[in-house]
Amino acid sequence: MSYADSTPSGPRVDFTKTETVGSTRWMRLETLSYHVPDETAEGGTSLRKWDRVVRTTKKSEDSVDAVVILAILKHDPNDPLKDEIVAVKQFRPPLDAYTIELPAGLIDPNEEPAQAAKREFKEETGLVGEVISVSPPSFLSPGLTNESACMVRLEVDMTLPENKQNYSKGIENDNLEGCEKDRCLEKLMLPRIGLLEALHGLQQKDGVKIFAALYSMAVGMSVGEETPTSERFPLVNLALDTKLGHSYPTVATCHLVTSALKHSGFLMIKTSLLPIDLQKRALTAAATFLEGAGSPAVVSHPTDPKDYSMFSGTDSINCSSVDKQVLNDLKEWYDAVRDTRDLLLHCIAVGLGMDDNPNFFTNLHDENNDSLRLLKYHPCDENTGNRCKEHSDYGTLTLLLIDGVGGLEAFIEGEWRPVPHEEGAIIVNIGSILSAWTRQELKATLHRVAGPASEGSNTPREALLKAATVPRVSIAYFADPNGDVSTALEDSKMENVASIGGVSVAQYIEWRSGGTGAERDGVSFTTAEKRRLENSSK
Repeated sequence: MSYADSTPSGPRVDFTKTETVGSTRWMRLETLSYHVPDETAEGGTSLRKWDRVVRTTKKSEDSVDAVVILAILKHDPNDPLKDEIVAVKQFRPPLDAYTIELPAGLIDPNEEPAQAAKREFKEETGLVGEVISVSPPSFLSPGLTNESACMVRLEVDMTLPENKQNYSKGIENDNLEGCEKDRCLEKLMLPRIGLLEALHGLQQKDGVKIFAALYSMAVGMSVGEETPTSERFPLVNLALDTKLGHSYPTVATCHLVTSALKHSGFLMIKTSLLPIDLQKRALTAAATFLEGAGSPAVVSHPTDPKDYSMFSGTDSINCSSVDKQVLNDLKEWYDAVRDTRDLLLHCIAVGLGMDDNPNFFTNLHDENNDSLRLLKYHPCDENTGNRCKEHSDYGTLTLLLIDGVGGLEAFIEGEWRPVPHEEGAIIVNIGSILSAWTRQELKATLHRVAGPASEGSNTPREALLKAATVPRVSIAYFADPNGDVSTALEDSKMENVASIGGVSVAQYIEWRSGGTGAERDGVSFTTAEKRRLENSSK
């Protein structure tokens, strides 16, 4: 249809005026004429020109030229982390460089896209796959050409002998012929999870160019792989279920708590046991105590730029130079977090399926072997790294109240991610002992307080610079089990928990904390936790 035969409301090409500028065996350069609305011109339109490249094999404007193949190698149907994506590396003369692309090829005459995909995939990789889906045609560079391609998704069964035989990373396909052999085409196996990082690694290592469709897909997959902050650090309301004649959270709430601690080892909670008014009074009391108590009640940390006071039990909260109301507010907070600890331990037992003994963990804390630490971080400059070094907590539970000044980060999914602050919410994280008891089903996550110069931080630098200008006050409650609790666990018939290897809780804490006193030198994290950090930096 010519432009004159229609009444378009916008721009439209008049193909009757198309001019061929030149052509080769595979490509043709054309100059198109298209009209655009123009009220000042005769007939209401003006003529414009546009050059384009057309494949000489293209049968019509609407025909599909090629297939691009997304092939997923399924090594284990039950473990998608083992999936791989088949890519090809080849020399591309227009770029004078090697590229990383998805397998692709032209559709032969009288061939369907699905047939073309299976044929091209076998030719380029030696592997066979089953067609899962065929997309509508899409366009690779619409400003330059009308070339179109269908994305064909294949699934490669790695249990087939033929695929097992031809599976090899980074080697040439011996069956290649002609121009594909001249381009030194190789097949590559790339991870499906973490594809974008793998492509970046190849760019940096080999200087290769990345096919736009592959890179765009990797970016989209990376976005899909990202866990939202609300899932990394979920907020759970510990509402008490009084309908059943007791004051515990519902079973559903218990599972929410345990699920979060399995995934990231962190969550935020709100509970009537820790109302906002008490939180504010506790933070004010902590700041006042740290400002006015003086030595020896307030200690300067030997390595981190902070001061702190540590209490073991409410009776230890005493200082003649501090107002009595300040001490009472701190004691009230101590009692409230102990009650909250018992609720959380109940939730964890229920969430782990210990319905017949929901107070199993709570009973192992009836000696109140715990501590309360008041912390004040000093303002710092832009060159300050970690304000609190990387570490895991070594007990069972930590309940943290912060004043909203940023910097707290947790090491999740191989990166340092900011822990959010929400007014009225308390941060909860798992310690190494409880993680060991549950055979690491619950995560003892590394964390730190980052400064403006901390390495690997995902906190915006502007936020860290702002946080560095003011003091940062927090109150950490550390719950530890009874000192001889390892014997109780060894004698337990519960399948959900394990012993900590014949070491008593008291001995373990002594080792991790380094004893008592300002000059103690403890162990910040276990060997396994250290390995996670080292692997992330490689």
